Amino acid sequence: MTDGLGLLSLPAVLPCARPVRDLPPSAALQIIGKMKGCLVGRSIGILVADGSDGTAIAALTRAALAAGACVEVVAPRVGGVKLADGSMLDVDGQLVGTPSVMFDAIAVLLPAQAANALSAESAAVHFVRDACGHLKTLAVDAGGQNLLQACGVRPCAGVVAVTAFAEFLAAAKTRQWDRERSVRSLV
Repeated sequence: MTDGLGLLSLPAVLPCARPVRDLPPSAALQIIGKMKGCLVGRSIGILVADGSDGTAIAALTRAALAAGACVEVVAPRVGGVKLADGSMLDVDGQLVGTPSVMFDAIAVLLPAQAANALSAESAAVHFVRDACGHLKTLAVDAGGQNLLQACGVRPCAGVVAVTAFAEFLAAAKTRQWDRERSVRSLV
């Protein structure tokens, strides 16, 4: 251990300046329970790929923007995607450089072929697993559900059909605390 630091030996441990005190929780510093029940200021990331349903993307975007959320579209390539109807959609971020931690909630709108291809991409797997592990609300279509299954994400609280806009936007206002027991040990 000292070789990597270029030291012959480790220095002596310094004593603490003050003893550690066990303090009660502070209501002034509390985040949970103080959150506003709205989407204003929150962001929603939509993961898409070539062949995604442009109508579903547009409808979800309109609903989220009307609720006050910001929306960003993420794709495997930053140059955009060719939608199912043949039109091109500009994207805001590349999957490799735009992880799901950047968003308060995510939607995964993928055709089956893209979902299968992305299940072998570590960035896509991390995007989905991190969103689930961080207790974010997820809206999925059939392809999105395929990607979640390929990533080992089972149906759980806060995973809704992308067509259920009201349910998704209501759930996106907070974390999905009911999922926590299924993603980590709470010992």
